[in-house]
Amino acid sequence: MPAKGVVFLNRGAGVKLAPAEVEALREAARDASLDVIDLSRELDVAGICRDHLRRDTKLFIAAGGDGTVHHVMQAVVHTDASLGVIPIGTYNHFARDLNIPLDWRAALQVALTGEHRQIDTARINERFFVNNVAMGLYPELVAKREERGRDYPRWKARLYASYVTLRKYPHVTVMVESEHHHEVIRTHVFMVSNNSYDLSRIGIEAPRTNLEEGRLSVYWLPHTPRLRLMKFVARYLAGRVREVPGFRSFRTQRMRVQSTHAHVKVGVDGEVFTMTTPLAITIVPQSLVVKVPRVA
Repeated sequence: MPAKGVVFLNRGAGVKLAPAEVEALREAARDASLDVIDLSRELDVAGICRDHLRRDTKLFIAAGGDGTVHHVMQAVVHTDASLGVIPIGTYNHFARDLNIPLDWRAALQVALTGEHRQIDTARINERFFVNNVAMGLYPELVAKREERGRDYPRWKARLYASYVTLRKYPHVTVMVESEHHHEVIRTHVFMVSNNSYDLSRIGIEAPRTNLEEGRLSVYWLPHTPRLRLMKFVARYLAGRVREVPGFRSFRTQRMRVQSTHAHVKVGVDGEVFTMTTPLAITIVPQSLVVKVPRVA
């Protein structure tokens, strides 16, 4: 009997499931006629998805964090297949925005029996993303965190990364061009999101209540001393980012980001990539079908 779908399981994601829980997840997936594939850095996830799509597979489930979702959804965009999410990562922003339960059993049930919802994605050059792309401090922070490896305690890795990144204090200078905006920006914090965040909410919990508005949101803070940046972080964590002097944002459907460097580091859905400039960033409306909880 052909499998109903595929689960891509990232055992190195932020939440370390106990071996018994991992085996329970595998068994539940098999009982639901799902294939389970363990993720590794060498695995061609998009290629495997395309092969399954040719065999008419209609459900692809990312069991991991936002980075896992990012890799699985690349081949699912612009198809009639659905993306399910079992959020066992560190922050699980995408799952939270879709109100997907954080318990893996409940999330698996949503992936199997939930409603279909068609949402926007966005694209940077040839890579799709569901959350955001970032330049400046963030890619450096992620790269330094990952230097410690997946087996290193995550809180220690974050502490190390924060210390090293703030000592280096990287910034970017970019030329931003959109339909109505042209500006040279020098900044430590530059982010483009797929639809808009509710910046009145607290820090990393800031949600996107709408993933179908068909707009990119662009945020940045002008080049600033370290101490002032710490004040920015404090207001961000308190949900008062718009009160920060100099904080800027605008919305657009497409934009071009140019740099004097031929290649730049970019954080994309929590993963770090080295990309060729200029960066072409566009919204891709109604391009991904996801499984979400049924409305009571």
